[in-house]
Amino acid sequence: MDSKFFMKVILILIVIFAVSCSSAKGVKRISGEAVMYGMVYNSENIPVVHAEVIVDGKTVIYTDAQGRFILSSKQRKDFTLSLAKAGYETVTGTFRFEPMEVIHTVMVNAGELLKQAEYAMDEARYNDVIKLCDRALDLSPDRFDVSYLKALSLIRLKEYGRARYILTELQKNLGEREYISRVLEGIPAVSINFP
Repeated sequence: MDSKFFMKVILILIVIFAVSCSSAKGVKRISGEAVMYGMVYNSENIPVVHAEVIVDGKTVIYTDAQGRFILSSKQRKDFTLSLAKAGYETVTGTFRFEPMEVIHTVMVNAGELLKQAEYAMDEARYNDVIKLCDRALDLSPDRFDVSYLKALSLIRLKEYGRARYILTELQKNLGEREYISRVLEGIPAVSINFP
């Protein structure tokens, strides 16, 4: 290949790059607003669709089919962002509006909290199991599997009264279940039942 030809190609590329960079500096949005992006996923990296995006207490948009949203502002400032969706824990934080920055957020639902609780149970972290189960039950009070796991953790912590109460409530709601009856039979007798 001819070295003069090669030099011409490089010179043309440099000129094109310089022109494109200088012209990009002059581009302004008509409204004067800049944008900031957001992405919302669950703990398994699946987009959370149609989550409510609340800025400083006001709903401004909902996430799209890929869990994305765009915020616009004319000024850089701090703002409070909340993300809410039925069945998910609400996430709230304070951010600084920085144009072209991306806010990555993870939201969890009761099923994901149950998985975390099961993992904690495998590691004998019973207090963590109870905390995770309580969070899951706040989102989905009718999750009997979560209540059962919480009761098993309470038994491991020797909180027999609370465990018995939960298991008895499960029997009332589900009807007689052999696996619950067996656990109840194995719980030492206690005089006080706790909710």
